[in-house]
Amino acid sequence: MGSYLVVFFLAAAAVVLALPPLMRIAHRVGALDNTRQPPMPRIGGWGLAFGVTAALLLVGVVFEPAGLTLAGEKHSFVAVAGGAIAILLLGTVDDIRPLAAAPKFLLQILIAAGVYALGVRVQAVSFPFGSLHLIGVVSLAVTILWLVGLSNAFNLLDGADGVAAGSAFFSATAVFIMSVALGHPAIGLVAAALAGALLGFLPFNFPPARAFLGDAGSLLTGFLLAALGVQGSTKGPTLVAIAVPLLAFAVPVFDTTTSFLRRIVRGESPFAGDHDHLHHRLIRAGLSPRQVLAVVYGTSAVFALVSMLFINPGVRSYAVVLVVVGTAVWLVVRFLRLHELNELARVAKHGLLKPRSIAVNVQLRRAAETLEGAHTLEELRNALATLLSRSEFDEVLLRVAPASDRRGTTSTWRLSDGGFVAETIRRRIDEWEVICPFQGNGWNGELRLRRRFGRPSLLLDLNLLLEVVQPALAHAAGQIDSVATSSN
Repeated sequence: MGSYLVVFFLAAAAVVLALPPLMRIAHRVGALDNTRQPPMPRIGGWGLAFGVTAALLLVGVVFEPAGLTLAGEKHSFVAVAGGAIAILLLGTVDDIRPLAAAPKFLLQILIAAGVYALGVRVQAVSFPFGSLHLIGVVSLAVTILWLVGLSNAFNLLDGADGVAAGSAFFSATAVFIMSVALGHPAIGLVAAALAGALLGFLPFNFPPARAFLGDAGSLLTGFLLAALGVQGSTKGPTLVAIAVPLLAFAVPVFDTTTSFLRRIVRGESPFAGDHDHLHHRLIRAGLSPRQVLAVVYGTSAVFALVSMLFINPGVRSYAVVLVVVGTAVWLVVRFLRLHELNELARVAKHGLLKPRSIAVNVQLRRAAETLEGAHTLEELRNALATLLSRSEFDEVLLRVAPASDRRGTTSTWRLSDGGFVAETIRRRIDEWEVICPFQGNGWNGELRLRRRFGRPSLLLDLNLLLEVVQPALAHAAGQIDSVATSSN
Protein backbone atom coordinates (compact mmCIF):
# COMPACT_ATOMS: atom_id res chain seq x y z
CA MET A 1 0.00 0.00 0.00
CA GLY A 2 2.97 2.29 0.63
CA SER A 3 3.93 2.31 -3.05
CA TYR A 4 0.42 3.29 -4.07
CA LEU A 5 0.36 6.23 -1.68
CA VAL A 6 3.79 7.38 -2.76
CA VAL A 7 2.95 7.27 -6.45
CA PHE A 8 -0.34 9.06 -5.75
CA PHE A 9 1.26 12.00 -3.94
CA LEU A 10 4.25 12.15 -6.28
CA ALA A 11 1.93 12.49 -9.28
CA ALA A 12 -0.08 15.23 -7.57
CA ALA A 13 3.08 17.14 -6.62
CA ALA A 14 4.56 16.76 -10.11
CA VAL A 15 1.45 18.27 -11.70
CA VAL A 16 1.42 21.20 -9.25
CA LEU A 17 5.07 21.94 -10.08
CA ALA A 18 4.77 21.44 -13.84
CA LEU A 19 1.58 23.37 -14.58
CA PRO A 20 2.82 26.98 -14.13
CA PRO A 21 5.59 26.65 -16.78
CA LEU A 22 3.26 24.59 -18.99
CA MET A 23 0.66 27.37 -18.81
CA ARG A 24 3.25 29.85 -20.07
CA ILE A 25 4.08 27.48 -22.93
CA ALA A 26 0.37 27.27 -23.79
CA HIS A 27 0.25 31.02 -24.23
CA ARG A 28 3.25 30.92 -26.56
CA VAL A 29 1.96 28.12 -28.83
CA GLY A 30 -1.65 29.33 -28.85
CA ALA A 31 -3.25 26.41 -26.95
CA LEU A 32 -5.85 28.73 -25.46
CA ASP A 33 -9.58 28.83 -24.86
CA ASN A 34 -10.60 32.21 -26.23
CA THR A 35 -14.15 31.99 -24.88
CA ARG A 36 -12.77 33.24 -21.56
CA GLN A 37 -11.23 36.62 -20.86
CA PRO A 38 -8.36 36.51 -20.39
CA PRO A 39 -7.87 33.38 -22.58
CA MET A 40 -7.35 30.21 -20.59
CA PRO A 41 -4.46 27.79 -21.28
CA ARG A 42 -5.63 24.35 -22.48
CA ILE A 43 -2.61 22.49 -21.20
CA GLY A 44 -3.99 20.07 -18.61
CA GLY A 45 -3.23 17.03 -20.76
CA TRP A 46 0.52 17.61 -20.70
CA GLY A 47 0.39 18.28 -16.97
CA LEU A 48 -1.35 14.96 -16.35
CA ALA A 49 1.02 13.10 -18.67
CA PHE A 50 4.05 14.59 -16.89
CA GLY A 51 2.65 13.83 -13.44
CA VAL A 52 1.80 10.19 -14.20
CA THR A 53 5.08 9.51 -16.00
CA ALA A 54 7.29 11.19 -13.41
CA ALA A 55 5.59 9.42 -10.51
CA LEU A 56 5.82 5.96 -12.09
CA LEU A 57 9.47 6.43 -13.08
CA LEU A 58 10.47 7.66 -9.62
CA VAL A 59 8.63 4.89 -7.79
CA GLY A 60 9.94 2.29 -10.23
CA VAL A 61 13.53 3.37 -9.61
CA VAL A 62 13.39 4.00 -5.85
CA PHE A 63 11.17 1.09 -4.83
CA GLU A 64 12.51 -2.13 -6.34
CA PRO A 65 9.29 -4.18 -5.75
CA ALA A 66 7.25 -1.50 -7.50
CA GLY A 67 9.75 -1.41 -10.36
CA LEU A 68 9.56 -5.19 -10.79
CA THR A 69 5.77 -5.02 -10.70
CA LEU A 70 5.67 -2.43 -13.46
CA ALA A 71 8.28 -4.32 -15.50
CA GLY A 72 6.15 -7.47 -15.27
CA GLU A 73 3.34 -5.72 -17.15
CA LYS A 74 5.66 -4.17 -19.73
CA HIS A 75 3.74 -5.58 -22.70
CA SER A 76 0.39 -4.14 -21.52
CA PHE A 77 1.94 -0.78 -20.72
CA VAL A 78 3.50 -0.49 -24.18
CA ALA A 79 0.02 -0.76 -25.72
CA VAL A 80 -1.62 1.67 -23.29
CA ALA A 81 1.28 4.14 -23.37
CA GLY A 82 1.45 4.10 -27.16
CA GLY A 83 -2.25 4.83 -27.46
CA ALA A 84 -2.05 7.50 -24.75
CA ILE A 85 0.79 9.32 -26.52
CA ALA A 86 -1.09 9.26 -29.82
CA ILE A 87 -4.29 10.56 -28.18
CA LEU A 88 -2.32 13.27 -26.36
CA LEU A 89 -0.74 14.48 -29.60
CA LEU A 90 -4.09 14.43 -31.43
CA GLY A 91 -5.72 16.43 -28.65
CA THR A 92 -2.86 18.92 -28.60
CA VAL A 93 -3.22 19.61 -32.32
CA ASP A 94 -6.96 20.07 -31.79
CA ASP A 95 -6.31 22.50 -28.91
CA ILE A 96 -4.07 24.68 -31.09
CA ARG A 97 -5.93 24.36 -34.41
CA PRO A 98 -9.36 22.75 -34.02
CA LEU A 99 -9.92 19.73 -36.27
CA ALA A 100 -13.13 18.79 -38.05
CA ALA A 101 -15.16 16.08 -36.31
CA ALA A 102 -14.82 13.43 -39.05
CA PRO A 103 -11.00 13.22 -39.29
CA LYS A 104 -10.70 13.58 -35.54
CA PHE A 105 -12.95 10.56 -34.92
CA LEU A 106 -11.28 8.59 -37.69
CA LEU A 107 -7.87 9.10 -36.10
CA GLN A 108 -9.24 8.06 -32.71
CA ILE A 109 -10.66 4.89 -34.26
CA LEU A 110 -7.30 4.09 -35.84
CA ILE A 111 -5.53 4.64 -32.50
CA ALA A 112 -8.03 2.38 -30.71
CA ALA A 113 -7.60 -0.30 -33.40
CA GLY A 114 -3.82 -0.14 -32.94
CA VAL A 115 -4.19 -0.55 -29.17
CA TYR A 116 -6.48 -3.53 -29.78
CA ALA A 117 -3.84 -5.09 -32.02
CA LEU A 118 -1.31 -4.72 -29.19
CA GLY A 119 -3.51 -6.64 -26.77
CA VAL A 120 -5.91 -4.24 -25.01
CA ARG A 121 -9.24 -5.93 -25.73
CA VAL A 122 -12.79 -6.17 -24.42
CA GLN A 123 -13.40 -9.91 -24.59
CA ALA A 124 -16.55 -10.35 -22.53
CA VAL A 125 -19.81 -8.51 -21.92
CA SER A 126 -21.76 -9.76 -18.93
CA PHE A 127 -25.28 -9.49 -17.59
CA PRO A 128 -26.88 -10.64 -14.33
CA PHE A 129 -28.27 -13.69 -16.15
CA GLY A 130 -25.14 -14.67 -18.08
CA SER A 131 -22.17 -13.51 -20.11
CA LEU A 132 -21.24 -13.15 -23.76
CA HIS A 133 -17.70 -13.81 -24.92
CA LEU A 134 -16.51 -11.63 -27.78
CA ILE A 135 -14.13 -12.71 -30.50
CA GLY A 136 -12.81 -11.38 -33.77
CA VAL A 137 -14.51 -8.42 -35.39
CA VAL A 138 -17.09 -8.15 -32.59
CA SER A 139 -14.39 -7.81 -29.94
CA LEU A 140 -12.59 -5.24 -32.11
CA ALA A 141 -15.78 -3.19 -32.60
CA VAL A 142 -16.67 -3.23 -28.88
CA THR A 143 -13.11 -2.31 -27.88
CA ILE A 144 -13.05 0.63 -30.31
CA LEU A 145 -16.48 1.77 -29.11
CA TRP A 146 -15.35 1.57 -25.49
CA LEU A 147 -12.03 3.40 -25.96
CA VAL A 148 -13.27 6.07 -28.36
CA GLY A 149 -16.63 6.46 -26.61
CA LEU A 150 -15.18 6.97 -23.15
CA SER A 151 -12.45 9.29 -24.42
CA ASN A 152 -15.10 11.53 -25.92
CA ALA A 153 -17.40 11.13 -22.92
CA PHE A 154 -14.92 12.98 -20.72
CA ASN A 155 -14.28 15.42 -23.55
CA LEU A 156 -17.99 16.28 -23.68
CA LEU A 157 -18.18 16.51 -19.90
CA ASP A 158 -15.35 19.05 -19.85
CA GLY A 159 -17.61 22.07 -20.36
CA ALA A 160 -17.48 23.65 -16.91
CA ASP A 161 -14.70 24.33 -14.44
CA GLY A 162 -13.64 21.22 -12.53
CA VAL A 163 -16.41 18.92 -13.76
CA ALA A 164 -14.52 16.43 -15.94
CA ALA A 165 -11.33 16.35 -13.83
CA GLY A 166 -13.26 15.82 -10.59
CA SER A 167 -15.50 13.10 -12.02
CA ALA A 168 -12.43 11.38 -13.50
CA PHE A 169 -10.72 11.41 -10.09
CA PHE A 170 -13.47 9.26 -8.59
CA SER A 171 -13.45 6.98 -11.64
CA ALA A 172 -9.69 6.52 -11.37
CA THR A 173 -10.05 5.71 -7.67
CA ALA A 174 -12.61 3.01 -8.51
CA VAL A 175 -10.31 1.52 -11.17
CA PHE A 176 -7.45 1.53 -8.64
CA ILE A 177 -9.48 -0.35 -6.02
CA MET A 178 -10.77 -2.84 -8.60
CA SER A 179 -7.30 -3.52 -10.00
CA VAL A 180 -5.73 -4.13 -6.60
CA ALA A 181 -8.65 -6.30 -5.45
CA LEU A 182 -8.41 -8.47 -8.57
CA GLY A 183 -4.65 -8.90 -8.35
CA HIS A 184 -3.36 -6.33 -10.86
CA PRO A 185 -0.92 -4.24 -8.79
CA ALA A 186 0.77 -2.72 -11.86
CA ILE A 187 -2.55 -1.41 -13.20
CA GLY A 188 -3.29 -0.22 -9.67
CA LEU A 189 -0.06 1.82 -9.62
CA VAL A 190 -0.93 3.54 -12.91
CA ALA A 191 -4.50 4.21 -11.74
CA ALA A 192 -3.17 5.66 -8.46
CA ALA A 193 -0.79 7.89 -10.43
CA LEU A 194 -3.64 9.11 -12.66
CA ALA A 195 -5.85 9.80 -9.62
CA GLY A 196 -3.02 11.75 -7.99
CA ALA A 197 -2.34 13.74 -11.16
CA LEU A 198 -6.03 14.66 -11.43
CA LEU A 199 -6.06 15.74 -7.79
CA GLY A 200 -2.98 17.92 -8.40
CA PHE A 201 -4.69 19.50 -11.43
CA LEU A 202 -7.96 20.32 -9.65
CA PRO A 203 -6.69 23.44 -7.79
CA PHE A 204 -5.90 24.96 -11.20
CA ASN A 205 -9.24 23.87 -12.67
CA PHE A 206 -11.54 24.56 -9.72
CA PRO A 207 -13.82 27.59 -10.34
CA PRO A 208 -12.68 30.16 -11.18
CA ALA A 209 -10.32 28.06 -13.32
CA ARG A 210 -6.76 29.08 -14.23
CA ALA A 211 -6.20 26.19 -16.67
CA PHE A 212 -8.34 23.74 -18.64
CA LEU A 213 -7.86 20.11 -19.50
CA GLY A 214 -8.43 20.93 -23.15
CA ASP A 215 -9.07 18.23 -25.70
CA ALA A 216 -5.64 16.75 -25.01
CA GLY A 217 -6.38 16.39 -21.30
CA SER A 218 -9.97 15.19 -21.49
CA LEU A 219 -9.30 12.72 -24.32
CA LEU A 220 -6.19 11.41 -22.54
CA THR A 221 -8.05 11.01 -19.26
CA GLY A 222 -10.94 9.15 -20.87
CA PHE A 223 -8.61 6.93 -22.90
CA LEU A 224 -6.45 5.99 -19.91
CA LEU A 225 -9.47 5.21 -17.75
CA ALA A 226 -11.04 3.10 -20.51
CA ALA A 227 -7.83 1.16 -21.15
CA LEU A 228 -7.01 0.69 -17.46
CA GLY A 229 -10.60 -0.39 -16.82
CA VAL A 230 -10.26 -3.14 -19.42
CA GLN A 231 -6.85 -4.30 -18.20
CA GLY A 232 -7.69 -4.05 -14.52
CA SER A 233 -10.90 -6.07 -14.73
CA THR A 234 -9.39 -9.20 -16.32
CA LYS A 235 -9.03 -12.45 -14.34
CA GLY A 236 -11.91 -11.41 -12.09
CA PRO A 237 -15.56 -12.47 -12.20
CA THR A 238 -16.80 -12.07 -15.76
CA LEU A 239 -19.38 -9.53 -14.67
CA VAL A 240 -16.64 -7.22 -13.44
CA ALA A 241 -15.33 -6.77 -16.98
CA ILE A 242 -18.21 -4.47 -17.86
CA ALA A 243 -20.14 -3.65 -14.68
CA VAL A 244 -17.38 -2.03 -12.61
CA PRO A 245 -15.97 0.30 -15.31
CA LEU A 246 -19.43 1.15 -16.61
CA LEU A 247 -20.74 2.14 -13.17
CA ALA A 248 -17.48 3.85 -12.20
CA PHE A 249 -17.79 6.04 -15.32
CA ALA A 250 -21.56 6.46 -15.00
CA VAL A 251 -21.61 10.28 -15.07
CA PRO A 252 -19.71 10.82 -18.35
CA VAL A 253 -21.33 7.75 -19.94
CA PHE A 254 -24.80 9.00 -19.02
CA ASP A 255 -24.06 12.52 -20.23
CA THR A 256 -22.70 11.29 -23.56
CA THR A 257 -25.50 8.78 -24.14
CA THR A 258 -28.23 11.32 -23.45
CA SER A 259 -26.43 13.87 -25.63
CA PHE A 260 -26.42 11.49 -28.59
CA LEU A 261 -30.04 10.46 -28.02
CA ARG A 262 -31.09 14.08 -27.60
CA ARG A 263 -29.54 15.11 -30.91
CA ILE A 264 -30.89 12.10 -32.79
CA VAL A 265 -34.42 12.73 -31.47
CA ARG A 266 -34.13 16.35 -32.61
CA GLY A 267 -32.99 15.22 -36.06
CA GLU A 268 -29.52 16.76 -35.58
CA SER A 269 -26.07 15.30 -36.07
CA PRO A 270 -25.08 13.29 -32.96
CA PHE A 271 -21.68 15.01 -33.12
CA ALA A 272 -23.07 18.57 -33.14
CA GLY A 273 -22.28 20.64 -30.08
CA ASP A 274 -24.95 22.10 -27.81
CA HIS A 275 -25.43 23.59 -24.34
CA ASP A 276 -27.68 20.89 -22.91
CA HIS A 277 -25.09 18.77 -21.13
CA LEU A 278 -25.47 17.77 -17.51
CA HIS A 279 -23.53 20.74 -16.13
CA HIS A 280 -25.41 23.18 -18.39
CA ARG A 281 -28.76 21.90 -17.13
CA LEU A 282 -27.62 22.11 -13.51
CA ILE A 283 -26.58 25.72 -14.01
CA ARG A 284 -29.91 26.54 -15.67
CA ALA A 285 -31.63 24.89 -12.71
CA GLY A 286 -30.19 27.67 -10.57
CA LEU A 287 -27.06 26.06 -9.11
CA SER A 288 -23.81 27.97 -8.74
CA PRO A 289 -20.63 26.57 -10.35
CA ARG A 290 -19.48 25.16 -7.01
CA GLN A 291 -22.88 23.63 -6.33
CA VAL A 292 -22.71 21.98 -9.76
CA LEU A 293 -19.37 20.47 -8.76
CA ALA A 294 -20.85 19.24 -5.49
CA VAL A 295 -23.64 17.43 -7.37
CA VAL A 296 -21.30 15.94 -9.99
CA TYR A 297 -18.67 14.90 -7.43
CA GLY A 298 -21.26 13.42 -5.10
CA THR A 299 -22.90 11.45 -7.91
CA SER A 300 -19.54 10.25 -9.25
CA ALA A 301 -18.46 9.15 -5.76
CA VAL A 302 -21.71 7.22 -5.18
CA PHE A 303 -21.46 5.35 -8.48
CA ALA A 304 -17.77 4.62 -7.92
CA LEU A 305 -18.63 3.17 -4.52
CA VAL A 306 -21.54 1.15 -5.90
CA SER A 307 -19.35 -0.25 -8.67
CA MET A 308 -17.17 -1.89 -6.01
CA LEU A 309 -20.07 -4.18 -5.10
CA PHE A 310 -19.53 -6.07 -8.34
CA ILE A 311 -16.03 -7.17 -7.41
CA ASN A 312 -17.80 -9.93 -5.47
CA PRO A 313 -21.23 -9.83 -7.14
CA GLY A 314 -24.36 -11.22 -5.57
CA VAL A 315 -28.09 -10.63 -5.28
CA ARG A 316 -27.57 -7.74 -2.88
CA SER A 317 -25.21 -6.09 -5.34
CA TYR A 318 -27.85 -6.18 -8.06
CA ALA A 319 -30.50 -4.82 -5.70
CA VAL A 320 -28.34 -1.91 -4.53
CA VAL A 321 -27.33 -1.03 -8.09
CA LEU A 322 -30.92 -1.10 -9.31
CA VAL A 323 -32.02 1.18 -6.47
CA VAL A 324 -29.17 3.65 -7.05
CA VAL A 325 -29.56 3.71 -10.83
CA GLY A 326 -33.34 3.97 -10.60
CA THR A 327 -33.13 6.83 -8.10
CA ALA A 328 -30.54 8.64 -10.23
CA VAL A 329 -32.65 8.34 -13.39
CA TRP A 330 -35.75 9.56 -11.56
CA LEU A 331 -33.90 12.58 -10.15
CA VAL A 332 -32.43 13.45 -13.54
CA VAL A 333 -35.74 13.24 -15.37
CA ARG A 334 -37.61 14.96 -12.54
CA PHE A 335 -35.33 17.94 -11.99
CA LEU A 336 -33.26 18.37 -15.16
CA ARG A 337 -36.21 18.26 -17.60
CA LEU A 338 -34.73 15.99 -20.22
CA HIS A 339 -37.63 16.41 -22.62
CA GLU A 340 -36.01 14.15 -25.22
CA LEU A 341 -36.03 11.25 -22.76
CA ASN A 342 -39.66 11.95 -21.94
CA GLU A 343 -40.44 11.88 -25.65
CA LEU A 344 -38.60 8.58 -26.11
CA ALA A 345 -40.56 7.15 -23.18
CA ARG A 346 -43.80 8.32 -24.77
CA VAL A 347 -42.86 6.71 -28.08
CA ALA A 348 -41.90 3.49 -26.30
CA LYS A 349 -45.21 3.47 -24.44
CA HIS A 350 -47.04 4.06 -27.69
CA GLY A 351 -45.13 1.14 -29.17
CA LEU A 352 -46.38 -1.16 -26.41
CA LEU A 353 -49.93 -0.08 -27.21
CA LYS A 354 -49.39 -0.52 -30.93
CA PRO A 355 -51.53 -3.68 -31.34
CA ARG A 356 -54.54 -1.94 -29.77
CA SER A 357 -53.84 1.17 -31.83
CA ILE A 358 -53.75 -0.90 -35.03
CA ALA A 359 -57.09 -2.49 -34.14
CA VAL A 360 -58.67 0.93 -33.56
CA ASN A 361 -57.32 2.29 -36.84
CA VAL A 362 -58.46 -0.77 -38.82
CA GLN A 363 -61.95 -0.31 -37.39
CA LEU A 364 -61.77 3.33 -38.44
CA ARG A 365 -60.96 2.40 -42.05
CA ARG A 366 -63.81 -0.11 -42.23
CA ALA A 367 -66.32 2.38 -40.82
CA ALA A 368 -65.13 5.01 -43.32
CA GLU A 369 -66.08 2.65 -46.18
CA THR A 370 -69.64 2.47 -44.78
CA LEU A 371 -69.70 6.26 -44.43
CA GLU A 372 -68.95 6.69 -48.15
CA GLY A 373 -72.16 4.84 -49.03
CA ALA A 374 -74.49 7.29 -47.21
CA HIS A 375 -77.08 8.96 -49.52
CA THR A 376 -79.20 10.80 -46.93
CA LEU A 377 -78.48 12.87 -43.87
CA GLU A 378 -80.00 10.14 -41.73
CA GLU A 379 -77.66 7.53 -43.20
CA LEU A 380 -74.75 9.95 -42.69
CA ARG A 381 -75.62 10.38 -39.01
CA ASN A 382 -76.03 6.64 -38.50
CA ALA A 383 -72.69 5.90 -40.18
CA LEU A 384 -70.93 8.50 -38.03
CA ALA A 385 -72.61 7.12 -34.91
CA THR A 386 -71.29 3.65 -35.75
CA LEU A 387 -67.87 5.05 -36.52
CA LEU A 388 -67.50 7.12 -33.34
CA SER A 389 -69.71 5.42 -30.75
CA ARG A 390 -66.68 3.72 -29.18
CA SER A 391 -64.22 6.51 -29.86
CA GLU A 392 -61.89 8.02 -27.28
CA PHE A 393 -63.51 11.46 -27.58
CA ASP A 394 -65.60 12.92 -24.77
CA GLU A 395 -67.98 14.80 -27.07
CA VAL A 396 -68.92 14.30 -30.74
CA LEU A 397 -71.08 16.97 -32.42
CA LEU A 398 -72.48 17.16 -35.94
CA ARG A 399 -73.66 20.52 -37.32
CA VAL A 400 -75.28 21.30 -40.70
CA ALA A 401 -76.56 24.58 -42.18
CA PRO A 402 -77.64 25.90 -45.60
CA ALA A 403 -74.67 27.17 -47.61
CA SER A 404 -76.42 30.50 -48.24
CA ASP A 405 -76.84 31.23 -44.53
CA ARG A 406 -74.00 29.77 -42.44
CA ARG A 407 -74.90 31.77 -39.35
CA GLY A 408 -78.62 31.37 -39.69
CA THR A 409 -80.62 28.22 -39.27
CA THR A 410 -78.34 25.46 -38.01
CA SER A 411 -79.04 21.94 -36.84
CA THR A 412 -76.78 20.43 -34.19
CA TRP A 413 -76.71 16.84 -32.98
CA ARG A 414 -74.70 15.32 -30.16
CA LEU A 415 -73.62 11.68 -30.09
CA SER A 416 -75.20 9.97 -27.09
CA ASP A 417 -75.73 6.26 -26.33
CA GLY A 418 -74.78 5.17 -29.82
CA GLY A 419 -76.94 7.67 -31.72
CA PHE A 420 -77.20 11.38 -32.52
CA VAL A 421 -79.74 13.45 -30.60
CA ALA A 422 -80.63 17.10 -31.27
CA GLU A 423 -78.64 18.99 -28.67
CA THR A 424 -76.20 21.89 -28.48
CA ILE A 425 -73.41 21.83 -25.92
CA ARG A 426 -70.66 24.41 -25.44
CA ARG A 427 -67.02 23.39 -25.37
CA ARG A 428 -65.71 23.23 -21.83
CA ILE A 429 -62.67 25.25 -20.84
CA ASP A 430 -60.72 22.02 -20.15
CA GLU A 431 -61.36 20.51 -23.60
CA TRP A 432 -59.52 20.68 -26.92
CA GLU A 433 -61.38 20.30 -30.19
CA VAL A 434 -60.79 19.00 -33.71
CA ILE A 435 -63.13 20.38 -36.41
CA CYS A 436 -63.64 18.52 -39.70
CA PRO A 437 -65.57 20.75 -42.15
CA PHE A 438 -67.29 19.28 -45.21
CA GLN A 439 -69.62 20.48 -47.95
CA GLY A 440 -72.72 19.04 -49.62
CA ASN A 441 -74.88 20.23 -52.51
CA GLY A 442 -76.17 23.54 -51.16
CA TRP A 443 -75.26 22.91 -47.54
CA ASN A 444 -72.25 22.83 -45.23
CA GLY A 445 -71.42 20.68 -42.26
CA GLU A 446 -68.96 20.28 -39.40
CA LEU A 447 -67.90 17.29 -37.37
CA ARG A 448 -66.54 18.43 -34.00
CA LEU A 449 -64.52 16.04 -31.84
CA ARG A 450 -63.74 17.12 -28.27
CA ARG A 451 -61.50 15.63 -25.60
CA ARG A 452 -60.50 16.76 -22.13
CA PHE A 453 -56.94 17.68 -21.23
CA GLY A 454 -54.92 15.26 -19.13
CA ARG A 455 -56.37 12.04 -20.53
CA PRO A 456 -54.10 9.20 -21.77
CA SER A 457 -52.73 9.48 -25.29
CA LEU A 458 -55.10 8.66 -28.14
CA LEU A 459 -54.85 5.21 -29.66
CA LEU A 460 -56.60 6.64 -32.70
CA ASP A 461 -54.26 8.20 -35.24
CA LEU A 462 -55.50 11.76 -35.84
CA ASN A 463 -53.63 11.88 -39.14
CA LEU A 464 -55.55 8.80 -40.24
CA LEU A 465 -58.78 10.43 -39.13
CA LEU A 466 -58.11 13.39 -41.42
CA GLU A 467 -56.80 11.27 -44.29
CA VAL A 468 -59.58 8.63 -44.26
CA VAL A 469 -62.67 9.98 -42.50
CA GLN A 470 -62.52 13.51 -43.91
CA PRO A 471 -62.53 12.38 -47.57
CA ALA A 472 -65.24 9.77 -46.84
CA LEU A 473 -67.34 12.43 -45.13
CA ALA A 474 -66.90 14.83 -48.04
CA HIS A 475 -67.78 12.08 -50.53
CA ALA A 476 -70.96 11.16 -48.65
CA ALA A 477 -71.99 14.82 -48.27
CA GLY A 478 -71.59 15.30 -52.02
CA GLN A 479 -74.22 12.60 -52.61
CA ILE A 480 -76.83 14.38 -50.45
CA ASP A 481 -78.62 17.09 -52.43
CA SER A 482 -80.21 19.00 -49.57
CA VAL A 483 -80.87 18.82 -45.85
CA ALA A 484 -83.67 20.06 -43.70
CA THR A 485 -82.42 22.21 -40.83
CA SER A 486 -84.10 23.38 -37.72
CA SER A 487 -82.95 25.89 -35.12
CA ASN A 488 -81.62 24.52 -31.84
